[in-house]
Amino acid sequence: MWRQLRLGLGAFGVLVALLGLLPLAFAALPDPADSPGSALIVWAVLGVAAYPALVVIGRWYVVRAERNERDAADRTEGG
Repeated sequence: MWRQLRLGLGAFGVLVALLGLLPLAFAALPDPADSPGSALIVWAVLGVAAYPALVVIGRWYVVRAERNERDAADRTEGG
C-alpha cells in the first residue's frame, strides 16, 4: 500500500513539475499584444505539447502500479 502511495505522489510530483510551472513560463513570454507569436506559443504548448507529457506520465504510472499489484499478489500467494 505504501508503494502505491509513493508511486502516486511521485507521478503527481512529476506532473506538477512539468505542467504546473507552465503559468510561470508563460508569464515570462512577451505580452501577446506586443508580440502575436507568443500567443501562438502558448496555444501550441497547451494544445499539443501537454498531451504527450500526460500520456507518458500516465503510462509510466500504470506500468508501475501493475508491477506493484503483481508483486503484492505474489507475496500473498507465496506466504
